[in-house]
Order: sequence, then structure tokens, then C-alpha cells
Amino acid sequence: MGLFDKKYCNICGEKIGLLGNRKLDDGNCCKDCARKLSPWFTERRHSTIEEIKEQLAYREQNQLTLNGFSVSRVIGDNYKMYIEEVNGIPSRFFVTDEKDYLEKNPDVVSFSDVVSCIPDVKVRDEEKKRRTDSGEMVSYHPPRFEHHYDFYVEIDVRNNPYFDKMRFKLNLTTVTLETVGTMNGAFTGLIGNGFGPQMMGSTLDHRRYQEYQSMCEKICQAVEDGKRGASVMAAMNEMAAQNRAAVPTAPAVPTTPPAAPVSSGPKFCPNCGSPASGGKFCQNCGGSLTI
Repeated sequence: MGLFDKKYCNICGEKIGLLGNRKLDDGNCCKDCARKLSPWFTERRHSTIEEIKEQLAYREQNQLTLNGFSVSRVIGDNYKMYIEEVNGIPSRFFVTDEKDYLEKNPDVVSFSDVVSCIPDVKVRDEEKKRRTDSGEMVSYHPPRFEHHYDFYVEIDVRNNPYFDKMRFKLNLTTVTLETVGTMNGAFTGLIGNGFGPQMMGSTLDHRRYQEYQSMCEKICQAVEDGKRGASVMAAMNEMAAQNRAAVPTAPAVPTTPPAAPVSSGPKFCPNCGSPASGGKFCQNCGGSLTI
């Protein structure tokens, strides 16, 4: 087969255009089908045709779940966490960087399936230098440094066959702060805090640093609240089930049919007319009391 031979998607059957093929372990997938996969899924290249079809069925079900999702609050900037609450307790969430999240179809995850939530701040430090009249780059006195920050959150999940990790970046552009003094350890001061016209740097970045730091804390707190709420609900459901099993069932009360009325016999002997006192024979003449 030549390099430019026509290929067809083993998922939907459509012809794959130039540069549109997404290789599978045992076949081909068009870019449209690949786009429908979970954004957290990274094993497409090593997946079989059948595995991709199974995931797309799961993704269709996720779309229905997403349509019924009720957003209670949103945390984030670049990527955002959308949270659904029940009685004030976080129950489910999804994370996406798309404004039209219904079209992106982000995976809905229960907080009960979260294993851990870890903020990860990547920092790149560099010393700022100045150029002398002779063109040489030398340090400031005291030395100045730039610190470049990117804020990530990493969430480990379970019970999902297609991914176990969600790692996303909160800030769209890098936050840069300037310090003066030593690069590591205690700084002699932050440049850019806005206290006076002689200060250098951006007060905006200093504020953005605090905002993203707060976002990380809020996301991790929401995860902890959701996990705690799920544990409480699970314990309550288990206790209710145990209580139902412990209640004895009342035994059925047998119903006894009423006894047939016993005939009292004649009040007078039919033979001699004497009052009858009961029994089968008259106490006066000895005749039978039955007719």
C-alpha cells in the first residue's frame, strides 16, 4: 500500500482525509472520532478498535449525565472546576478550559471517586542583571531576581477505566514576581507590592499570584468537603440498611374458623312433655330427646 492510499475510519467508517488519521493499535481512527474521546485519555495509540468503540459509548452516556448537571459554583481561570452541590455538599464535578462545556463533553466525576488533590506550583527563577557602559552584564547590588510561577492542580481518581489522573493549569499566562536579596530562603523584600512610587515591578502580578494561590486552596478544599460528605452519606446508607435487616418480621397470626354452633336440643321432652335438662335422654321418662 502506498503512502497516499485512501484510509477509512474503523470506528465510523468514513474516509480519512489527508493528515486526519489517528493510529490505533489495530486500525485507524479519524480525527472526528478521536475528538470525542475523554480529554484526560492518553492511551489512544495503544488502544484497539473495540476499546475505542466502548469508550465512545461511555462518552455518550457522559453527555447525558452532563446535560443533567447543575452547576453550583465555579473555581479557576484558564481551566475551571465546575461543582455540583447537594444540600450544600459538593457531590460531582468536571474540569474544562472550554466556555461551551456541553460541546466539549468533559468527564463528570463523583467526589467519592477522588483519591487525592495536590496543588503543584512550578517556579522558574532567574537573576536580573544590568549592562554596564562597556557592555558587560553584571548583578545589581543587592541582587534582583525574577520568579515565574505556573499554578497546576493534580487530581487522582479511581473507578474510571479511561483515566486515573486529571492535571490542569489554572493560569493562562505565567505570573512573574520580582524580589531583591537572596534568591532562596528569606527575601529582603518583594518588588512590585505597590507601596510607593519607587517600587519596581507589577502590582497586577502580585495580586494574580495571590488569586491563583487561593484558587488552588479552594479546589483542594472542595475535594476534601466532597470526599467527607460522600463518606458520611455512605455510612448513613449502610446504617440504614443494617437497621432494616435487624427489624424482626412479625409472625403471621393463623386464623381459626369459628366453631359450628352446638345444638342445645329441645327444651321439653317430646315423649312426656317434661322440661329437658340437656343430654340425649329425658330424665323423667328415659325417652330419647332426639327426633
